[in-house]
Amino acid sequence: MARKLDFQEDQLVIHFTGMTSVAALKSILEVPYTAIKNVSVGSFDIPLLNFRVGTSGFGVREGRFLVDGKWCFVSYEKNSNLVIMELDDQGFSKVIFETDGPENVKDEILSKVKQ
Repeated sequence: MARKLDFQEDQLVIHFTGMTSVAALKSILEVPYTAIKNVSVGSFDIPLLNFRVGTSGFGVREGRFLVDGKWCFVSYEKNSNLVIMELDDQGFSKVIFETDGPENVKDEILSKVKQ
């Protein structure tokens, strides 16, 4: 997988590797648990022509996307079973990413948020 999750004491760190880091124009994203308002698993589709700083095409979405007037950070190849984190204004209103075992990842994030 092109994303590695590091559940640190006070933040989730997402490491992007290989072509994913090139496409997303980012190799690391840090999200403080205190900034996370909600976490869910689901689908998230972004129209191909949305304004972006990153890569969009053939179902792949990597980078920053302007969605409903707010910046979101998105990293996926398939737009279903994604982890969707709603944030309290940390530069992004949402962080959306693909990972193995998204329900388990959601539960792990929620357990850290509630500590």
